Amino acid sequence: HRQTSSNRALTFNSNLTLRNLLTRTKNPPKPENIPNAIYEIPCGDCPGTYCGQTRRPLHKRIAEHQSSTRRANNIPGEELQFKSGVAHHAVTTGHRITFESTSILTNAQHPTQLDLLEHTAIKIRKPELNRMQPAPAIQKPWAIVLPDIEVAFRPRPAFPPSATELNRTHS
Repeated sequence: HRQTSSNRALTFNSNLTLRNLLTRTKNPPKPENIPNAIYEIPCGDCPGTYCGQTRRPLHKRIAEHQSSTRRANNIPGEELQFKSGVAHHAVTTGHRITFESTSILTNAQHPTQLDLLEHTAIKIRKPELNRMQPAPAIQKPWAIVLPDIEVAFRPRPAFPPSATELNRTHS
């Protein structure tokens, strides 16, 4: 503790204890269940990718992309309207989108950070499937920090294989 200007003792207390560090009472959530994600979906037939954001758990947004792709494929004779750059690419090229290989580039601590993070992902990774090319405009003060934000991108599988699947591939 330390003395303050009013002669009161100021103490700091932390819940960081050895016990808290060594014991976890529950498993961490699966990556696809964590909200506020910036993600990347690859095409299975070309090097193209799609970068997006979601405030909801990622698996729900991926299901919407999949549904949009299926729906667009099942409208013969009608003018196609795509809700997603992923669906547009899949239908107009006949390519297979590998949703199961989706990567989480980063998670935002707060939803208000998502637009800047998505902008950075689009600007730096240049995803071919995104329909908004180039990346949306950004205010100049933010432009100088884009390289620092890019460091936060550590792609990791959104849908990691289960232990059962891993055992099957190694036997």
